[in-house]
Amino acid sequence: MDVRCSDKRIVVSGKYITLLDRFVQDFVRILGQETPYVIVSGFVAILFGRSRGTEDVDVLIPRLTPEDFAHLHRALVKGGFAFLNEEDADGLSEMLERNRPIRIARAGQIIPNIEMKFIKDDVDRLVLKDHLELELPGGDLCISPIDIQIAYNLFLGGRKDIEDALYLWEIFRDDLDTAAMTRALDLFGVRGDEYGIGV
Repeated sequence: MDVRCSDKRIVVSGKYITLLDRFVQDFVRILGQETPYVIVSGFVAILFGRSRGTEDVDVLIPRLTPEDFAHLHRALVKGGFAFLNEEDADGLSEMLERNRPIRIARAGQIIPNIEMKFIKDDVDRLVLKDHLELELPGGDLCISPIDIQIAYNLFLGGRKDIEDALYLWEIFRDDLDTAAMTRALDLFGVRGDEYGIGV
């Protein structure tokens, strides 16, 4: 797998596209026509070859009016997706407004699924605004900035999260701006020096 970075775009070639990759590509192909979005959390590391499983993919979108969400709901259902929460479009919109995630899978399936949330704070807004375009065989994705993703994983502090951070650091350390990495670590109030990150 070859990874090339330029400004706000990452181009990946020679990657085997998994069923999970294809599921996410099919989902965001519809989602991206209706609203901006950004993929965050563990799936970002998995996209770059990190060998670990996941059952859900975290996606952030801007706050939508109930009418706009109903339009998105119809588009996803028409595209072969189903909402796993036992709510209609209005109920799902209310859940999102209360900062509760909703889950979406292919119709007739439960796993894998998308865990979708409205952005809720300044960090979420920053991640959505400064997202990276990831070019993959079969379709592009919008993902969290790598420096912020690394810092966020360190902030979460679980073993799997720290391993994700280290994995991303090893791949992108030569492409990341040191000052930006330091700002991201400061944003989450974490230090990376004990892991060799951001130094």
